[in-house]
Amino acid sequence: MDNVSITYPGPGQAVITIERPDTLNSLTVATLTELTAAAQEVSAGGESLNVVLLRGRGRAFCSGLDLGLLDDDSGEGVSAAVREGAILMESLEAIPAVTVAVLGGAVVGGGVVLASACDLRIAARDTYFSMPEVDLGVPVRWGGVPRLVREMGSALAREIMMTCRPFTADEARAAGFLNQVVAADQLEDTVQELVKTLCAKPVQPLQAVKRRVIEAG
Repeated sequence: MDNVSITYPGPGQAVITIERPDTLNSLTVATLTELTAAAQEVSAGGESLNVVLLRGRGRAFCSGLDLGLLDDDSGEGVSAAVREGAILMESLEAIPAVTVAVLGGAVVGGGVVLASACDLRIAARDTYFSMPEVDLGVPVRWGGVPRLVREMGSALAREIMMTCRPFTADEARAAGFLNQVVAADQLEDTVQELVKTLCAKPVQPLQAVKRRVIEAG
């Protein structure tokens, strides 16, 4: 894969990384397709994995849909992105292991929706969040509206999607969207401590709790 990598740094764990740092990890159709393939690969690991990290290479987690797709007058690129993005979100939520979004830099538009499809989210305090779709003249896709309402509450979800104003990691944490917010230089240590904690758990009960939470939601 050219845009996404998968690594297995230790027993019970996998890392999916968006590898487009020069574009702040924007999402092309190819990137969405490769992320789906990565999600399906780690799902095939079944009970061998406790935790899967989702992260972006470089200065950003994900800057959202590649805006070059909006320049396609035929609309075929956007249509393909809508289709592939919906498949991706379902594939992420189908991963049996606990999924953790590791957030830093920019988390914009589709990047916010991508993070919302994960079970847990940890962010550096200086992370920049934004949902600019209305300003760009496009709807929020990939099930983003119900996911954001579910994960951060309807009042804040309405506001950030309708006004397109940026919001901070601390605000997202207060709304319940983030599980932890830490200083940027503490992010890696915090993530690895969580990985260590999750990998120490028996796999079957851990995955069973995840399934029950999804069913309850």
